[in-house]
Amino acid sequence: MARSLVGTPAGAQDYLFDACGRRREMEAHAGALFARYGYREVMTPAVELFELFARTGQPMPPESMVKLIDRDGRVLAMRPDSTTPVARVVAARLGGEPMPVRLYYLQDVYRDGATHRGRRLETRQAGVEFIGAGGLKADLEVLSLADEALSELGAGEYRIELGHAALFRALFRALQAPPGAAEELRALIERKNFASLGDRLEAFENRPVCEAILRLCHLFGGAELFEETGSLGVAEADEALAYLRDLYAALTDAGLGRHIRLDFGLVHQIDYYTGLVFRGYVSGAGRAVLTGGRYDHLMGALGRAAPGAGFVLDIDALCARAEETRPALRRARRLLHFPPARLREALGLVARAGRDAYELSPCATLAESLALARSRGIAAVVDMERGGEEVPVPGVPAGESV
Repeated sequence: MARSLVGTPAGAQDYLFDACGRRREMEAHAGALFARYGYREVMTPAVELFELFARTGQPMPPESMVKLIDRDGRVLAMRPDSTTPVARVVAARLGGEPMPVRLYYLQDVYRDGATHRGRRLETRQAGVEFIGAGGLKADLEVLSLADEALSELGAGEYRIELGHAALFRALFRALQAPPGAAEELRALIERKNFASLGDRLEAFENRPVCEAILRLCHLFGGAELFEETGSLGVAEADEALAYLRDLYAALTDAGLGRHIRLDFGLVHQIDYYTGLVFRGYVSGAGRAVLTGGRYDHLMGALGRAAPGAGFVLDIDALCARAEETRPALRRARRLLHFPPARLREALGLVARAGRDAYELSPCATLAESLALARSRGIAAVVDMERGGEEVPVPGVPAGESV
């Protein structure tokens, strides 16, 4: 009886051939864009101390994190997000660097696929962190770069939805909801489960705040939302609305309004966000391909207080979308059959011809090279033993491999 093949863990996958090329191309494009705006690349370990995330506000529930135990019995975590490790780098390694600092990364994050309902265990991300600058102008820079990233990499129409972490945080505080209940309410809002949200809010006596929460959850659109919302009756929440109004006006004046939408029901799973939060979507993708926001308390938890903001692009999701909208990478147009003594000449020919022009044949005879070309859909073999004669491949129409 044949042995069964070894598969991959839940949520993990292999990337083959053209998918690898698209990934590298997307990463290179993102890195070049970030560098153009003055961001410098950093890389952090794939494994961090679990304590790092516990101290700063875990980026997700502990059960969603992939954990390990080292030889000293310490709990480790496969990097579940990159913002916290990059903040650690700034606090621990860049103490002499004047603020603000602009950093970017191209690396994987790991989240337990079994707890994420079919989501990936390993996700490739490209992100930026703008640390040491707060306020409107810093948020505008981050959002402008996010807009350009989706414009260049998003493979079609896109939009960015804006919210503010203080909206619901202030309302939950006014509701006097204990931490567990606040998290439950936030999860219901995140899942857009408004029927259950209404039922759960029945347990609270502050009806005006309950009504404000339910009202915010349904508000999505443009500048008209500010008039529709009015006052929420909670000072901190009203201040967040006023800030979003100024931010939206500045983005519109800069010509970015066409892609910007307001989502007052936008909440975020990650605890460390303190102000602006946003998500980006491209047409045809079933989930957000960009997430970000402001985290003004994260650095303080690491011993070097400083405001910060950033965003991350889901490279895998963008590549999947690009696969649907761009032609696949082409195969070589010709197979190059050569004798071992002419390897230098064959390599020179490949180098001069450029990408996808030739593929070297490992075959000993012309007949074997022709058979290989036919199996790969290549229309002709260039035979260097016959002075570079181009031999048509039987069964493959001329030009098919172009």
